[in-house]
Amino acid sequence: MAVSRVRMALGSSSESLSTTSGAGDHHHHHHPTTTAVAAGGGGESDGTQLYTKATTAATDIIHRFMEGESEYEDLPTENHRIHMAAGMAAGVVEHCSMYPFDLVKTRMMALGGQTGMASSLRSIVGTEGIRSLWRGMPVVMCWAGPAHAAYFTAYEVSKSKTGKLLGPTNPIGHLMSGAVASLVHDMWMTPIDAVKQRLQKAQSQYKSGRHCCAVMLKEEGIRSFYRSYGTQICMNVPQQMVHFWCYELLKRKLNPENEYRPTVHMISGGLAGGAAAWFTTPFDVCKTLLNTQPTLSEGESKQAVRGLRNSFHLIYATSGVRGFFKGSIPRMLTIMPSTAICWWVYEMFKFNLHEN
Repeated sequence: MAVSRVRMALGSSSESLSTTSGAGDHHHHHHPTTTAVAAGGGGESDGTQLYTKATTAATDIIHRFMEGESEYEDLPTENHRIHMAAGMAAGVVEHCSMYPFDLVKTRMMALGGQTGMASSLRSIVGTEGIRSLWRGMPVVMCWAGPAHAAYFTAYEVSKSKTGKLLGPTNPIGHLMSGAVASLVHDMWMTPIDAVKQRLQKAQSQYKSGRHCCAVMLKEEGIRSFYRSYGTQICMNVPQQMVHFWCYELLKRKLNPENEYRPTVHMISGGLAGGAAAWFTTPFDVCKTLLNTQPTLSEGESKQAVRGLRNSFHLIYATSGVRGFFKGSIPRMLTIMPSTAICWWVYEMFKFNLHEN
C-alpha cells in the first residue's frame, strides 16, 4: 500500500512534468542550465516539482505509519504464513522479556515458597545470583516460537470461520476462537512448562533442560510431561477465552476505525491479559504444584499429588483460600506486559510482513 502511494505520486508528477515540458518549448529565453536539463527531459522547475511531490508523498507515508493511520482493516486474514511468522516472533519476545518474573511466580506458587514478591526476588538473587533468574530460559526459547505460531494461526483461522457464520464482531466467535487457540497451544507448551518449572524450582537437581527431560522420562515416564495437562486445559481455555474476548472488545472500543495503532494493541492486550490472569490464578497454583512436586524417587515418604481435585484439597489444607491466590501479583505483572508485548509484536509483524 505504501509503495503504491509512492508510485501514484511519482506517476502524477511525471505526467505534470511531461505536460510542463511540452509547454516549455514555446519559451525563447532559457538559462543555460535550464536548457541543459530540458534536453534531458524537463526544466529546472520541473525537476524541483517532481522532487517536491515525491518528498511530500514519502513524508506523508512515514507520518501515517508513525501515527498508525494505515489501512489495517484491509490486511488479509487468510495468509497463514504471515500469522505463523508473526506469532513465532511474538512468542519468543514475550516469554524471554518477562522470564525473571515468571521464575519468581513459580517459586512463590510452589509449596513452602515465599509469600512476597520483593522478598522472593531478594532471596533468589542473594542466595543463587542474578543469573539464576534466567534458569530454564533456553528451553522456552526453543519451543515458545512454534507454540505461538500454532496459537495465533489457530485463532486467526477459527476467527475467520466463526466470523463468516456469526459476524466478525460477535463475541461468541471470539470466545470459541480463544478456546481453540488454547487447546492447540497447550499441546505444545504443557511438556515445556513441566521442564521449565522443574528448572525454576529452588535447589533444582537438574543441570539443563536435556538432563531434566532424560530424568523425567527415565524415572517417571512420558506421562510426567503431561501430568498437569488437565489442569492446564481447565486454566488456559477460560483464560484465553476471556483474553481474546476482552482484547477484541477493547480494540474495537479504543480503535473503532480498525486502523493499525500499536499503542491501542498494547493497551488492549495488557488489560485483557491482566483480567484473564487474575481470573485463573487458582488453576495456575494447582498446575505449579503438579509440575514442581517431589518425585517418588526422592523419598518413599513423599507421595506425588495426582489430578486437579487432589491438588485443590492439598492447597486448601495447607494454606486456606489465600493459598489459591499466592503469586497472583507477579502472575499479573508477568502476564499484563507479556500480552501487551505479544500483541504489539504480533500486530507489527503481521502489518509489516503484509506490506513487504
